[in-house]
Amino acid sequence: MAIRQLLILGFAAIAAPALADSLDNASGMDPSCKGHEANRETYLKELDLIVNQGRMDLVAEMFAPDYTNHSAPPGAAQGPDAIRQYLGLMKAAFPDRKVRNDMLLCAGDNVIVRSTVTGTSTGPYFGKPPTGKSFRVTGTDVYLIKDGKFRARWGNEDAIGMMTQLGYLPDERPPFANSAKPK
Repeated sequence: MAIRQLLILGFAAIAAPALADSLDNASGMDPSCKGHEANRETYLKELDLIVNQGRMDLVAEMFAPDYTNHSAPPGAAQGPDAIRQYLGLMKAAFPDRKVRNDMLLCAGDNVIVRSTVTGTSTGPYFGKPPTGKSFRVTGTDVYLIKDGKFRARWGNEDAIGMMTQLGYLPDERPPFANSAKPK
């Protein structure tokens, strides 16, 4: 693919949120997923059914036994059980937690996503008491999907922003908007 075409696709993905993909919007599928529709559908099914609806009965079907989360803390559990543990912790702390897909790109067996995560603190979170506050953060993930199963993840989300919004960390952002203009 020519550099000009890649730039146009990249700009379209950034400038047009309508490209945000969903199972209900195959016509809005990013062109990078042509030929990789099965991986796209596997990711979107996992997002909808497992992450957002809590269908833990599907974890073994969709995650390989040797699934590795490369972004997990050192020594953290891996595999399908780690998915169940993590999502159980999130559900207990933030029962209304939802992940919305904002952008989805495909590159071979990799699915690259940008998402928005929202929720409200109504249960304990890593030993911290609930605050009743809501959060909204973004995240970016790369998933390796082969033969219809998740094999690996590399990702991040704005954990400091989430902890600040929930009141667990002080909001120490500099007041750029209120600062005096240089003379």
